Amino acid sequence: MRKPIILVIVLLCLVVLVSGCISDNKSAEPETYKENNITFSYPGTWQIANATSPNAIVAIADPNTIQNGNPTTLVVVQKPDVPKGNRIDEVYATNYKSFFNNTGYTEISEGNITIDDNIILENIYKSDTDQKEYRALWYAKNDNIYVILCTAKITDFKDQTTNFDFIINSFKLV
Repeated sequence: MRKPIILVIVLLCLVVLVSGCISDNKSAEPETYKENNITFSYPGTWQIANATSPNAIVAIADPNTIQNGNPTTLVVVQKPDVPKGNRIDEVYATNYKSFFNNTGYTEISEGNITIDDNIILENIYKSDTDQKEYRALWYAKNDNIYVILCTAKITDFKDQTTNFDFIINSFKLV
C-alpha cells in the first residue's frame, strides 16, 4: 500500500517539475536594426513600422498595440535637418521654446542622461488630445543630431519603460 502512494507522489513531483520547464512565454530573441549609420536592439516581438514622422529614419512598434490600423506604442528615430555646426542644446531649446504653447502638449520632466559616454537631452511630455505620453531623447555625435522618440498611451507608458530603455541603451552610431 505504501509503494503506490510513494509512486504517486514521485510522479506528481515529476509532473510539477516538468511543467515548470515548459513555458508558453511568447517573448522572442531581440532583433537588431543596423542601417542609416545607426544600430540598436529592440524586442523580438516588435516590428519595423511605417515611419511617417518628419525626418524619420526608422520606426519600430509593438504590434499588440495597433488601434485603427496604427500602433499606439512605438519608437521613432529621427535625424532633424539642421545645419552643421549647430549645438544640440540650441537646437533642443529652439524646438521646445514654443512647443508647449497652445499645442495641447504638457511637459512632465526635462533632464540629461548619459548613454555610451554621451550626454543625452531628455524631455518627457504628454498630450491631452491623443492621450499619449512621449519621451524624446536628443543625441548628438559628429555634427549629427538624432532624436529617439518613444510613444505610448498614457495608461501603457510605464509598462513600456523596460522596452523603451532596452532600445535607448543599445542605440549607437556606426
